[in-house]
Amino acid sequence: MVEPDEIRTERLVLSRLEPTDADVFIAVHSAPEAYPHDGWSRRTADQARELFVNFRQNWAVDGIGYWTIRLAETAEVIGFGGVRHSLEEGEPVLNLAYRLWPSAWGRGYAPEMARAAVSWAQRHRPDRPVVIVTDVGNTPSIRVAEKLGFARVLERRRDDRPEVLFRLPAR
Repeated sequence: MVEPDEIRTERLVLSRLEPTDADVFIAVHSAPEAYPHDGWSRRTADQARELFVNFRQNWAVDGIGYWTIRLAETAEVIGFGGVRHSLEEGEPVLNLAYRLWPSAWGRGYAPEMARAAVSWAQRHRPDRPVVIVTDVGNTPSIRVAEKLGFARVLERRRDDRPEVLFRLPAR
């Protein structure tokens, strides 16, 4: 199966990570202001660079990974996100995640991207449940999960930090 290089929504263009995305990826993933709810996962520039390489590798190995999220109207990069293969509680899943610049918060971009990711996952990887893992205090991400119909299934501590796991019920 050939995966799409690009998915369009009403206001966004989601495209596979390319080498030219590295600088903005590193900037957003190492910016303290982009991590108000889960600052413990903030990365240094070197850690963000390593994460970028890993996420690009997801595309090579799994045929899908997190996208670069651009505004359709201006092509401005507002963040990164989508689904990628992962393991949760020993089960193969698609993890839905995103990291947006604060200037993009509160405008509905996260749920718009997430809906496109879920739609893609249900069509192309129906055997893998879609999950969201977030910090228990990340109220905006919890609202996105609930708005999209994800069910809260587990609260746990990972690396001594509280987090919650949401799962999209099977269709």
